[in-house]
Amino acid sequence: MKAIIITGDLATGKSTFANIISKRFNVLFLTKDHIKEVLSDRIGFTNREENLKLSKASMHIMFYALENTNNSNTNIILEANFHQEEIDYLKKYKDDVLVLNLYGNEEILFKRFINRIENENRHKVHLSIGLNDLASFSSYIKKSRDVDFKGLEVISIDATNFSYQNDENLFTKISNFLNR
Repeated sequence: MKAIIITGDLATGKSTFANIISKRFNVLFLTKDHIKEVLSDRIGFTNREENLKLSKASMHIMFYALENTNNSNTNIILEANFHQEEIDYLKKYKDDVLVLNLYGNEEILFKRFINRIENENRHKVHLSIGLNDLASFSSYIKKSRDVDFKGLEVISIDATNFSYQNDENLFTKISNFLNR
């Protein structure tokens, strides 16, 4: 089993890139956002605390899938905003994990984030985060960037623009990882 972990800043194109990699390399792809949407539609939520519980449950489902792919020698892509405790969990698979950590210019990412909320018919489960101004968005981004990946193979990717989604050198690195 090889696991590609796609994480990083909000509005960097993580889900889109995970889908591109999934199709290109024929690898199973799970995204926390989609799992959370399904849970929200079935269970519901009434406040931020319940929404956060859906997030944690979504991560548990993704890790359950990781455990099962590990037992079946199936490759997998997991995409989410991984926090330190989740990255620490992944460290037990260190030789079989590649982290793609996406980051970008905060002002550009904030504009994408707001555009996504206002124009892309986002699921209600993603709208309670409360990042309505650049200062709160930047504060959230800075806090989420404070993750220690030590012990894991990491490729940091500038996602200020989306050129990385067509970067053949990056695809070669991913292919080399999957074929080790």
